[in-house]
Amino acid sequence: MIRSFRPGVTVILALMVVLFLSLPACSDDFSTCINEWKARSDGPGYFCVLGMPSEVLPDGIQNLDLLILGDSLIEGSDLAVIGYGRDTLCFGTVEFDMFLNPAKAHASFRSEDSLIILTSEYPARATRCNMSFAWINEDQILVPVESWISDRSADLLALADTLLERGEIREAADSIRAMMYGWAYYDTNELSCRFLRAAHQASMDAPDEEALNYYDDAVYAFDIIQYNNTWFISFTSLDDFLGSEYAEYIEAEELADILHDYAKLFRNNGFVVETTFDDIADILEGKEEE
Repeated sequence: MIRSFRPGVTVILALMVVLFLSLPACSDDFSTCINEWKARSDGPGYFCVLGMPSEVLPDGIQNLDLLILGDSLIEGSDLAVIGYGRDTLCFGTVEFDMFLNPAKAHASFRSEDSLIILTSEYPARATRCNMSFAWINEDQILVPVESWISDRSADLLALADTLLERGEIREAADSIRAMMYGWAYYDTNELSCRFLRAAHQASMDAPDEEALNYYDDAVYAFDIIQYNNTWFISFTSLDDFLGSEYAEYIEAEELADILHDYAKLFRNNGFVVETTFDDIADILEGKEEE
């Protein structure tokens, strides 16, 4: 969700009051911020704005840092805007009103629209809280523009779902490979079953040679998802299958039908491996003791 900040007359008047109260820059409160910034010069408590052109800043200021104020970071934090170079000044504070993770956060200047982007990523996920700010040099103040949530891994998983629906198995697997923290987004057993179904369906609608390629694509995907590309033919008994986590996502009968189809496919193309597929299918159908 994107939230936009469009200053109206009231907001502009409020900013003027804030600006008035913030001068001179080295008032007692802001001097405290500067002292705290200096004390953390080797620590993680602030973010250097990367790529900030010095020409858009006041004379004597070469760059900006955003100093974290306070310890409550789950719902965001106030940030002191520290300018430094020949001089060191504090230009007031701004609020980052989302989750702030200092260990996985950075600030940078986006040249295409002259905005400062502060991005904070959740631990063990690719979910990012983002907020943009505009530097108003005439007023020497940083103002919020918009905030939004992004998640590249979630986007890649959604793309994989779309590709599977289109029968593009290898491309879907490559999308999974590109994810970070994949284990936080999907169950490996469920996703493997989903890939198997999609590859099987695609192979049934394709000429034999192309059908074999879909099978190879499925094996390629399994190796990416869980480093086990033979899981679907590794069961020693029906109980073995029913006690596995795969049984939560695919029925024994459905898996057996898929394996019989693959056995026929390999048999028609001169591969003796088809007996393995039929044997496992028989196990899943409860025929191993007959």
